[in-house]
Amino acid sequence: MLPDGRGVLVAFADAFQEADASEQSRLVEWTRAPGHMLLLVPPFAPGMCELPVPWCAERLESAPRGGEGLGTVLASEVTHRLEGKLQTPSVPGATWSDLSVCVGTYRLHPAAGLFAVTCLPLWSLAALDVPDKLECWIESLVQLAGEEKPTGIVTHSPLSPDHYGLLVFLLSKPFSDEEQAIAALRSSSVFQYSSERGRDLLSELQLRGLVAGAVPTSEATGLVMQSPYASYVIGLREASL
Repeated sequence: MLPDGRGVLVAFADAFQEADASEQSRLVEWTRAPGHMLLLVPPFAPGMCELPVPWCAERLESAPRGGEGLGTVLASEVTHRLEGKLQTPSVPGATWSDLSVCVGTYRLHPAAGLFAVTCLPLWSLAALDVPDKLECWIESLVQLAGEEKPTGIVTHSPLSPDHYGLLVFLLSKPFSDEEQAIAALRSSSVFQYSSERGRDLLSELQLRGLVAGAVPTSEATGLVMQSPYASYVIGLREASL
Protein backbone atom coordinates (compact mmCIF):
# COMPACT_ATOMS: atom_id res chain seq x y z
CA MET A 1 0.00 0.00 0.00
CA LEU A 2 1.25 3.48 -0.88
CA PRO A 3 0.74 6.35 1.57
CA ASP A 4 -1.97 8.85 0.66
CA GLY A 5 -0.32 11.82 2.34
CA ARG A 6 3.14 13.33 2.09
CA GLY A 7 5.82 10.65 2.15
CA VAL A 8 9.10 9.27 0.85
CA LEU A 9 9.18 5.72 -0.49
CA VAL A 10 12.67 4.19 -0.71
CA ALA A 11 13.10 1.04 -2.82
CA PHE A 12 15.87 -0.98 -4.43
CA ALA A 13 16.34 0.08 -8.04
CA ASP A 14 16.56 -3.48 -9.38
CA ALA A 15 13.16 -4.33 -7.86
CA PHE A 16 11.60 -1.41 -9.76
CA GLN A 17 13.49 -2.20 -12.97
CA GLU A 18 12.42 -5.86 -12.92
CA ALA A 19 8.77 -5.17 -12.00
CA ASP A 20 6.15 -5.43 -14.74
CA ALA A 21 5.01 -2.29 -16.55
CA SER A 22 1.75 -2.02 -14.60
CA GLU A 23 3.56 -1.97 -11.24
CA GLN A 24 6.10 0.54 -12.52
CA SER A 25 3.26 2.74 -13.79
CA ARG A 26 1.47 2.49 -10.43
CA LEU A 27 4.56 3.75 -8.60
CA VAL A 28 5.24 6.50 -11.13
CA GLU A 29 1.59 7.58 -10.96
CA TRP A 30 1.92 7.89 -7.16
CA THR A 31 4.72 10.42 -7.65
CA ARG A 32 2.46 12.76 -9.61
CA ALA A 33 0.98 14.07 -6.33
CA PRO A 34 2.95 16.90 -4.67
CA GLY A 35 4.73 15.77 -1.52
CA HIS A 36 5.26 12.22 -2.84
CA MET A 37 8.80 11.05 -3.59
CA LEU A 38 9.96 7.65 -4.84
CA LEU A 39 13.71 7.20 -4.28
CA LEU A 40 15.49 4.25 -5.91
CA VAL A 41 18.85 3.15 -4.46
CA PRO A 42 21.42 0.50 -5.52
CA PRO A 43 21.62 -2.31 -6.51
CA PHE A 44 20.70 -1.91 -10.17
CA ALA A 45 19.56 -4.35 -12.82
CA PRO A 46 21.34 -4.26 -16.21
CA GLY A 47 19.69 -2.75 -19.24
CA MET A 48 17.47 0.24 -19.99
CA CYS A 49 14.38 1.00 -17.91
CA GLU A 50 11.65 2.80 -19.89
CA LEU A 51 9.65 4.41 -17.07
CA PRO A 52 9.13 7.19 -16.32
CA VAL A 53 11.62 8.03 -19.12
CA PRO A 54 14.41 5.83 -20.53
CA TRP A 55 17.30 5.49 -18.04
CA CYS A 56 19.90 2.96 -16.96
CA ALA A 57 22.84 2.56 -14.59
CA GLU A 58 26.24 1.84 -16.11
CA ARG A 59 29.22 0.45 -14.19
CA LEU A 60 32.14 2.71 -13.36
CA GLU A 61 35.68 1.55 -14.00
CA SER A 62 36.94 3.23 -10.82
CA ALA A 63 35.57 5.06 -7.80
CA PRO A 64 34.26 8.55 -8.64
CA ARG A 65 35.89 11.75 -7.42
CA GLY A 66 34.86 15.24 -6.49
CA GLY A 67 31.71 14.55 -4.51
CA GLU A 68 30.00 16.83 -2.00
CA GLY A 69 28.54 16.17 1.43
CA LEU A 70 27.29 12.60 1.68
CA GLY A 71 28.94 11.81 -1.65
CA THR A 72 32.41 12.26 -0.16
CA VAL A 73 31.57 9.68 2.52
CA LEU A 74 30.15 7.04 0.15
CA ALA A 75 32.26 7.64 -2.99
CA SER A 76 34.46 4.57 -2.44
CA GLU A 77 31.33 2.35 -2.50
CA VAL A 78 29.76 3.86 -5.62
CA THR A 79 29.92 1.48 -8.60
CA HIS A 80 27.55 3.02 -11.18
CA ARG A 81 26.65 6.22 -12.99
CA LEU A 82 23.28 7.14 -14.47
CA GLU A 83 22.61 7.46 -18.21
CA GLY A 84 19.46 8.34 -20.11
CA LYS A 85 16.81 11.05 -19.97
CA LEU A 86 16.47 11.62 -16.22
CA GLN A 87 17.14 15.21 -15.23
CA THR A 88 20.11 16.15 -13.05
CA PRO A 89 18.73 18.11 -10.06
CA SER A 90 20.40 21.14 -8.54
CA VAL A 91 21.35 19.41 -5.31
CA PRO A 92 24.82 18.93 -3.76
CA GLY A 93 26.56 15.82 -5.08
CA ALA A 94 24.26 15.18 -8.04
CA THR A 95 27.35 14.84 -10.25
CA TRP A 96 31.03 14.02 -9.80
CA SER A 97 34.04 16.05 -10.97
CA ASP A 98 33.95 14.38 -14.41
CA LEU A 99 30.24 15.31 -14.66
CA SER A 100 29.07 11.68 -14.47
CA VAL A 101 25.59 11.64 -12.94
CA CYS A 102 24.97 10.29 -9.45
CA VAL A 103 21.39 11.50 -8.94
CA GLY A 104 18.64 11.60 -11.58
CA THR A 105 15.08 12.88 -11.18
CA TYR A 106 11.82 13.19 -13.09
CA ARG A 107 8.67 15.21 -12.42
CA LEU A 108 5.50 14.53 -14.36
CA HIS A 109 4.76 18.28 -14.35
CA PRO A 110 6.04 21.30 -12.36
CA ALA A 111 3.48 20.81 -9.57
CA ALA A 112 4.04 17.05 -9.20
CA GLY A 113 6.04 14.99 -6.73
CA LEU A 114 9.40 13.45 -7.53
CA PHE A 115 10.79 10.24 -9.04
CA ALA A 116 14.48 9.99 -8.07
CA VAL A 117 17.34 7.54 -8.59
CA THR A 118 20.69 7.69 -6.82
CA CYS A 119 23.91 5.71 -7.19
CA LEU A 120 24.79 6.39 -3.55
CA PRO A 121 24.38 3.25 -1.38
CA LEU A 122 22.30 4.92 1.33
CA TRP A 123 22.12 1.58 3.17
CA SER A 124 25.89 1.62 3.75
CA LEU A 125 27.10 1.40 7.35
CA ALA A 126 29.24 4.45 6.58
CA ALA A 127 26.06 6.54 6.28
CA LEU A 128 25.19 5.71 9.90
CA ASP A 129 28.28 7.62 11.01
CA VAL A 130 27.10 10.85 9.37
CA PRO A 131 23.35 11.11 10.08
CA ASP A 132 23.42 14.88 9.64
CA LYS A 133 24.81 14.58 6.10
CA LEU A 134 22.32 11.83 5.24
CA GLU A 135 19.39 13.88 6.55
CA CYS A 136 20.56 16.99 4.69
CA TRP A 137 20.97 15.01 1.45
CA ILE A 138 17.48 13.48 1.60
CA GLU A 139 15.92 16.81 2.59
CA SER A 140 17.44 18.47 -0.51
CA LEU A 141 15.45 16.01 -2.65
CA VAL A 142 12.30 16.21 -0.53
CA GLN A 143 12.20 19.96 -1.16
CA LEU A 144 11.97 19.24 -4.89
CA ALA A 145 8.92 17.03 -4.36
CA GLY A 146 6.71 20.01 -3.55
CA GLU A 147 4.18 20.54 -0.81
CA GLU A 148 1.09 18.44 -0.31
CA LYS A 149 -2.02 20.54 -0.84
CA PRO A 150 -5.06 20.31 1.43
CA THR A 151 -7.67 17.96 0.04
CA GLY A 152 -10.52 19.84 -1.57
CA ILE A 153 -13.27 19.32 -4.05
CA VAL A 154 -11.88 19.69 -7.55
CA THR A 155 -14.32 20.03 -10.39
CA HIS A 156 -13.46 19.54 -14.04
CA SER A 157 -15.46 20.11 -17.14
CA PRO A 158 -16.53 16.89 -18.89
CA LEU A 159 -13.99 15.25 -21.17
CA SER A 160 -14.28 16.38 -24.78
CA PRO A 161 -14.38 14.01 -27.76
CA ASP A 162 -10.75 14.99 -28.43
CA HIS A 163 -9.80 13.91 -24.88
CA TYR A 164 -11.50 10.57 -25.42
CA GLY A 165 -9.86 10.26 -28.83
CA LEU A 166 -6.38 10.69 -27.36
CA LEU A 167 -7.14 8.22 -24.57
CA VAL A 168 -8.30 5.69 -27.18
CA PHE A 169 -5.01 6.23 -29.03
CA LEU A 170 -2.93 5.78 -25.84
CA LEU A 171 -4.86 2.63 -24.96
CA SER A 172 -4.47 1.13 -28.44
CA LYS A 173 -0.87 0.08 -27.77
CA PRO A 174 1.88 0.77 -25.20
CA PHE A 175 4.19 3.78 -25.53
CA SER A 176 7.45 4.10 -23.61
CA ASP A 177 7.22 7.86 -23.12
CA GLU A 178 5.46 11.04 -24.19
CA GLU A 179 7.76 11.73 -27.15
CA GLN A 180 7.17 8.28 -28.65
CA ALA A 181 3.41 8.72 -28.24
CA ILE A 182 3.40 12.16 -29.93
CA ALA A 183 5.58 10.90 -32.78
CA ALA A 184 3.22 7.95 -33.35
CA LEU A 185 0.20 10.26 -33.16
CA ARG A 186 1.70 12.55 -35.81
CA SER A 187 2.17 9.65 -38.24
CA SER A 188 -1.18 7.97 -37.51
CA SER A 189 -3.57 7.51 -40.42
CA VAL A 190 -6.52 7.13 -38.02
CA PHE A 191 -6.06 10.02 -35.55
CA GLN A 192 -5.85 13.44 -37.16
CA TYR A 193 -4.24 15.57 -34.44
CA SER A 194 -1.34 17.96 -34.92
CA SER A 195 1.67 17.56 -32.61
CA GLU A 196 0.71 20.79 -30.82
CA ARG A 197 -2.89 19.68 -30.27
CA GLY A 198 -1.72 16.26 -29.12
CA ARG A 199 0.68 17.78 -26.57
CA ASP A 200 -2.03 20.11 -25.25
CA LEU A 201 -4.50 17.24 -24.83
CA LEU A 202 -1.86 15.05 -23.18
CA SER A 203 -0.96 17.83 -20.74
CA GLU A 204 -4.63 18.38 -19.85
CA LEU A 205 -5.15 14.66 -19.22
CA GLN A 206 -2.00 14.55 -17.06
CA LEU A 207 -3.19 17.50 -14.97
CA ARG A 208 -6.50 15.73 -14.44
CA GLY A 209 -4.58 12.68 -13.21
CA LEU A 210 -5.83 10.51 -16.07
CA VAL A 211 -2.45 9.88 -17.70
CA ALA A 212 0.96 9.21 -16.13
CA GLY A 213 3.61 10.00 -18.72
CA ALA A 214 2.00 8.35 -21.74
CA VAL A 215 0.14 5.64 -19.79
CA PRO A 216 -3.59 6.07 -19.02
CA THR A 217 -4.43 5.46 -15.37
CA SER A 218 -6.90 2.84 -14.24
CA GLU A 219 -9.49 5.59 -13.80
CA ALA A 220 -9.02 6.75 -17.39
CA THR A 221 -9.18 3.18 -18.68
CA GLY A 222 -12.44 2.67 -16.83
CA LEU A 223 -13.93 5.87 -18.25
CA VAL A 224 -13.09 4.86 -21.82
CA MET A 225 -14.12 1.23 -21.54
CA GLN A 226 -17.51 2.23 -20.09
CA SER A 227 -18.08 4.75 -22.88
CA PRO A 228 -19.13 4.37 -26.53
CA TYR A 229 -15.42 4.66 -27.40
CA ALA A 230 -14.61 1.22 -25.95
CA SER A 231 -15.24 -0.53 -29.28
CA TYR A 232 -12.58 1.65 -30.94
CA VAL A 233 -9.97 0.55 -28.40
CA ILE A 234 -10.81 -3.10 -28.98
CA GLY A 235 -10.74 -2.69 -32.77
CA LEU A 236 -7.39 -0.88 -32.77
CA ARG A 237 -5.82 -3.45 -30.49
CA GLU A 238 -7.00 -6.27 -32.73
CA ALA A 239 -5.72 -4.48 -35.84
CA SER A 240 -2.25 -4.15 -34.31
CA LEU A 241 -1.93 -7.89 -33.61
